[in-house]
Amino acid sequence: MDISRIADIGTINQVSQTRSVEHRTENKSSTMASEHTDKFVKSEAMFSPAYTKKSAQKQNSDNNLTQREDSDSTVDKVDAETSRETKGELMTKGISHIIRAMLVKQGEILSGTVPSIGAKMYSDELLDQLRALYGNSAAEENTPEYWQPDETAARMLMFFDAVSVDGEKLLTLERSFLSAFNDTEQLFGGRGRLPLESYETKQLVMDSYFK
Repeated sequence: MDISRIADIGTINQVSQTRSVEHRTENKSSTMASEHTDKFVKSEAMFSPAYTKKSAQKQNSDNNLTQREDSDSTVDKVDAETSRETKGELMTKGISHIIRAMLVKQGEILSGTVPSIGAKMYSDELLDQLRALYGNSAAEENTPEYWQPDETAARMLMFFDAVSVDGEKLLTLERSFLSAFNDTEQLFGGRGRLPLESYETKQLVMDSYFK
């Protein structure tokens, strides 16, 4: 299951923009350094033989080229690492949004409280996209039976098995689950404010999947 098709997560533009700026700055700095080096070498002409001047020019040119290649290599490595970290964060956030959608709906149905209109609408939108996975209807999602701890935990585990995660899947899923649960608690007023069934669901998921 491709998370990007379920949750709306922004594309990574900042990394490419940062790289573009770094390359422009690097090229400008290298050009300025080269110009200053040429002026310095030319000013030595009156004190040094001709072959010394040419040798100095070639040596500085080679050094500039090497430095430029080393800098490009470093920038590429930083960009690659940043890209991996950013993708990992987006993946965690996307999974967390889907888990939170389930917990928000569970809390709403079992407590009779709507945390916020925005949270409810976003939750309903994501759950609508998940119905193909679970084979349920919108009507079923509005019944207390659908959100009992055993049933809810089972659906979360089914989602965990279906989702595709790059890297350490178990760690990413656990981080996403705990983040989603904490966010849902805050939406409903803080620690201990969710229905008892939500805490039972959390315990079932932790025991069944992460422990």
